[in-house]
This record gives sequence, C-alpha cells and structure tokens, in this order.
Amino acid sequence: MDETQISLTAPAAEFVGHLVQGSPEERDWRSRSIAPSDIGAVMDRSPFQTREDLLKRKAAGGSRPPLRNPPVQGLGWDKQPDLAEEFTDAHPEYEAVTTSYWRNRDREWQRCWPHRALIPTDHDAAQGPATINATLTFRTTPRPLDEKGWGPGGSTVPAHIYDETQWLLDTLGTEHAYVIAYSKHGDETRTYRIARDDEHIATLRAASEAFLRELIAGEET
Repeated sequence: MDETQISLTAPAAEFVGHLVQGSPEERDWRSRSIAPSDIGAVMDRSPFQTREDLLKRKAAGGSRPPLRNPPVQGLGWDKQPDLAEEFTDAHPEYEAVTTSYWRNRDREWQRCWPHRALIPTDHDAAQGPATINATLTFRTTPRPLDEKGWGPGGSTVPAHIYDETQWLLDTLGTEHAYVIAYSKHGDETRTYRIARDDEHIATLRAASEAFLRELIAGEET
C-alpha cells in the first residue's frame, strides 16, 4: 500500500506534522534545522549546492534551492508509486506508507521527511501506532546510473547519498534503510540496503553542530 493514514511512531523521533512547504512556519523551522537534503552540503559533498550556498540560504530564512530535476513527467519522479509497489512485492515483510515531517527527540534541529516509511505488514492497528522499522528513498535520473556514481545494486552509492541516508537513520533511530535508484535511461532500477554507521553519524553530527554555530554567529555579527 502506498498511501495510508496509519498512525506511526519512530524509535528516536517525534512526528511534527504536515507543514505546508513554503509557509512561514515551515521556512522558519527549515532555516534552523538540518535535513537529509542539507547534510551533503554541510559535508561539502553535494553535487547540487556548496556549504556556503546552504549557509546563505539558511540565513535568508530557509529558502529552497532551484530544483535541477523538477518532479515532472519524463525524469522518473512519476515512477515512485510503481517503485514502492515493486519493492514491497519483493519484500512482503514491509508495507510502504507515506508520512511527513519528523524531528529527533534529543536534537530538535535534526529533521527528515522520508519518501516512504516501512512498517511491518503484520502490524495490528488495535495495538497502537506502527513502528517505522526502515525507510525507502527514491533517487531518479534521466542519465545512466553508472554516470552518476551508483555501483551495482546492493553495493556502493554516491557519497552524498550515503550522508543523506545516515542522517535519515540517525534522525529516526532506525538501523537500516533502502534506497532505490531509477534511471530513465534504459528503464533501469537498482536497490541498496544501507546499514547504520555510528562512526560516520558522529562525524555528521559534529559537522552539523559546527554549521549551526557558524550560522548563528553570522547572524549575531
């Protein structure tokens, strides 16, 4: 199932809600937090934005960068529901459900919005909220996957994708995540299972805390 209203819980995060993207509330929160889409730039490993670009955007109120691959027909974004269904067909232990904003309970500046939350298919709603056991992220491109740094399915992913996935795992408190890379070129799909890497997560946390200190210091000068 792709769309659902199932109540969810996460090991280390709390549900924030369905903030309207671009609203003053959402922009204010985004300007003072670090999301998976930010962490690659924080680490200066993003192909889309530099660390300095991210600092400027956060200081300007969390404005979003222009999308290089906007969600339109032809680039693969429209494949997400089909890819989610193919994934759950191959992994019957999971149900893939949509959700919205979450933040870590210990670090309120650490946030995420998973593409899909994976919950046990045998969940009994009468027993309470379903626990997010893992997440499913989609990355789509019109170019061949090899050109974008994706290894064979189940192997290596681009460095910024690894950063994003570890940030997602740390925010929610989960132990592993799945990433599906889809190329419109040749209609190719590769799936990766990424385990939690606590040593790398410590590096990401430290870099994010330094980034936020720099952001605050810049506003006070």
